[in-house]
Amino acid sequence: MDDAQREQLAAAIRAARRSKGLTQEELAERINRTAASLSNLERARSLPSLDTLVLIAEALEVPMSNLMEISISRSQARSRIREENEIFDMIRSLTTEQLRIARVQIEALSSMKK
Repeated sequence: MDDAQREQLAAAIRAARRSKGLTQEELAERINRTAASLSNLERARSLPSLDTLVLIAEALEVPMSNLMEISISRSQARSRIREENEIFDMIRSLTTEQLRIARVQIEALSSMKK
């Protein structure tokens, strides 16, 4: 996800929360997250996991598609989600040590310029 898409997602979450008249603290409590982590999402400083995005959509009573109205096609989104799910499945089978190594490798990849 590029910076513009990240900003669009953050703005959609913020707008949906505000339209329901909720504070960040209230929404954070409903999704069992901290207000600080929700603030980071709304300022595009971090991306929500798929699980968190589902919780946000449910708490705000909006379809996930409303939050995900970003400039990627549905087929790209489906492909991306499928790929992420396959990676999550692989991660679940790792030992703690393998998970630590994977994290270091992923951090290195994510810090690389595209």
